[in-house]
Amino acid sequence: MEVKAIRDLAQLSDHDLFIQVSTGLRLVAKNVAKLYEGTSVLAERGRLHAGRVLATIAEEEAAKYLILMDAVRCPRQPSKTLAVQLQRFNQHLAKGLYAKAGMYRPTTLEQLQEYVDLDRKEFYLDGPNGVDWIYRNEVIDGRESTFYVDYVRHDDGHRWAEPTEFEDLLFGASEPAAVQMVRCLQGAGMSTTEALATIAELWRANPIGSETHCTEIFALNRRTLELMESRGQLAEQPPETYQSIVRDWQFPMYGLDLSMVDVDLETLRERQRNWSPEDY
Repeated sequence: MEVKAIRDLAQLSDHDLFIQVSTGLRLVAKNVAKLYEGTSVLAERGRLHAGRVLATIAEEEAAKYLILMDAVRCPRQPSKTLAVQLQRFNQHLAKGLYAKAGMYRPTTLEQLQEYVDLDRKEFYLDGPNGVDWIYRNEVIDGRESTFYVDYVRHDDGHRWAEPTEFEDLLFGASEPAAVQMVRCLQGAGMSTTEALATIAELWRANPIGSETHCTEIFALNRRTLELMESRGQLAEQPPETYQSIVRDWQFPMYGLDLSMVDVDLETLRERQRNWSPEDY
């Protein structure tokens, strides 16, 4: 047996791919809904840290749904692109970037890459002067500091990291963008085998480039719903659900670089040593 064998989906024909992805999407959406519902229940009972952990997991699961949907929107050639996209299903950084991307409003795909790049660095400098402290990648650190106690070495010494220290901090009162988009896509019937075939047909015929404008994405999102409706595939939903899909379903991200950017710690320390007030 081999777990995390998601990349094997790239070897399937479209017919079999859509069947398997449809099943996966349905299961992920069900898990997202149950997890996020549990977040509210725990918060109401004063179990704030447990609710925060559950909210984080719900967002990760929602990102997996969006990753699979992008695998369907992804052209099958070159084949490596689809395989790389599918592997993101099990990558914490990629899932975190997908979850955050739902909050961005880029004008072009190139701008979306620029936004994503801000969260790809392994380490970065920040503080009152912009260089005061070295921080670990925010996406990974945010996830792990929510889940685990750890003993951490900082520039000024060692400290224990305690996940419950800020247990009153839930991820906001509003539904996370990724969770909301999963609810909308699933509710509109976009995870059925037939709908996935329609989505692939439309999006593969309209390749997305770095200069593709967001208005073109809005138009493709709308055209997706219209084509599904004409084929009897669109599930009835409130108008705001369709509006959210048209407005908020993000650029396909299969062509973006979501890998970690290695950073040399000594280079950051050199920047700290050489900093002066005139640099700020």
